[in-house]
Amino acid sequence: MITTVETKKLEPPFPRLKIRKIIQSIMPKGQTFDLKISDSGIRKMQIVRIVTWAWKKLCPADRIEKVLDAIAGKLTPQEEKRILRFSVLTPNEYENVTSAGVTKLLTNRNPNK
Repeated sequence: MITTVETKKLEPPFPRLKIRKIIQSIMPKGQTFDLKISDSGIRKMQIVRIVTWAWKKLCPADRIEKVLDAIAGKLTPQEEKRILRFSVLTPNEYENVTSAGVTKLLTNRNPNK
C-alpha cells in the first residue's frame, strides 16, 4: 500500500512589521499611529487601517495617497496581493467606522428567521 502525503504550501506571514516601518518613516515627527489589520472576508486579503491624528486636516484621498506613495515598490507582489485596501483615519473616524459596522450587523439580524 502506497500512501501519499499532501503538503500545503505555506503562505508567508502578513507583512505587518514591514508596513509599520514604512508608515513610521512618513509620520511627521512626534506623531504616532495605530496599525489595525482586519480580515476582509475576501480570499485571504486584509484591510489595513492607519489610525492617527497626524493628517487630520487632509482629505481622506490625500491621506491614502501619502501611504500608497510610501508603500509603492516596498512590498513584494505576493504581499501586495494580500492587501485589499488601505484606510487612513483619525481615531474618531475609526470609532465611527467600527461602531457603525457593529450597529449594521446588529440591525441586519432578524431573530425570526
